Amino acid sequence: MKLLILSASTGGGHDMRAFALQTWWEKKVGTEAVVSHPLESGATLYRFGTELYNIIQKKAPWLHTFYFSFLEHAKLHRSTRILLGKKKFLQSLRDHKPDIILSVHAHLNHAYFKLAKTWNPAVKFVVYCGEFADGHGFSKHWVNPYTDLFTGPFSSTCEAAIKYGMPRNKVMEAGFILREPFYQKKDFSRTAKYLKSLGINPEEKFILLGTGANGTNNHLQVFKELTRSIKLHEYRQVVALCGKNEATLRNLISQAGKSKLTLIALPKVDAECMVALLSHTACLLARPGAGLSAEAVAMNTPIVFNLWGGVMPQESNNLNYWQLKTGRYLSIKAPKDLPTLLSAEIPSLGVTLPKCPPIIDILLGLTKDE
Repeated sequence: MKLLILSASTGGGHDMRAFALQTWWEKKVGTEAVVSHPLESGATLYRFGTELYNIIQKKAPWLHTFYFSFLEHAKLHRSTRILLGKKKFLQSLRDHKPDIILSVHAHLNHAYFKLAKTWNPAVKFVVYCGEFADGHGFSKHWVNPYTDLFTGPFSSTCEAAIKYGMPRNKVMEAGFILREPFYQKKDFSRTAKYLKSLGINPEEKFILLGTGANGTNNHLQVFKELTRSIKLHEYRQVVALCGKNEATLRNLISQAGKSKLTLIALPKVDAECMVALLSHTACLLARPGAGLSAEAVAMNTPIVFNLWGGVMPQESNNLNYWQLKTGRYLSIKAPKDLPTLLSAEIPSLGVTLPKCPPIIDILLGLTKDE
């Protein structure tokens, strides 16, 4: 029972889910699971589009409203006639011979679906959408009524897909797809010990500055504002996640010792570290992307959303979920907004995770039904 997972490196959430599922599948099912990036590997134009997305996310999130609108109307990946890289994708199907194909990206559900069914009509094609709820950033490309199944983390995700044309009998709530440490039983003594090894005092409140996989952040400005406004908040520790952004890491390290706040700047961290940080922090400051937001919900982490530079359309879907479930969310539009918010009760959302992602059994069930 071979699985092919289609992803794209726009932001970090898609790949996070793709590689998490690959690890879970090989552990639980014991057969091959391969992650493929048909956009980036298929054509220079598509690779440029992926890179442009990430540049916009880093530099000017508000611009993505126009980019998103263009992609919604351009239909670049819906027709096999105009799709670039068809031969490479078909060759990957012949090489891996998957029984199931699962897409975690909106732009991989139409032309690639048609090519897959042409190659083998019996192959199952499933969509997993990581969006939390409906909104103007819920792409119509997520929905293809001809695919075998649409799945998403919440009922609100599924209802959005039905609203946009997915048959109800082909829709299933599947929970999160996260890395293995998030599903393990919480052990606060163990995670506290882990934090101490990083130089963090788990007995004192700390604020966690989050970032996406591509290192999008404004950590330096936030830290300087927290330092200037130290009398307005109770936090004396700031932990900054820098991801792959080495420039931010260097700049923050240079600030160490210049403030009454203890600053711990970390490069890209693994899932065990994320579990420890999210389990203990009194406040996570992060953009409302689906990847880090899902991890925060899994750990019931209090969160303030960082909307500096504007809101990307897809991020609005997740903000809508917070509004739907709690009636409110806290956000900042500039670093100066944060210190006064820290004295308020910071909302959190939590879910109880099963022992492993439900999507595993859902996919296996598709083949058993035959």
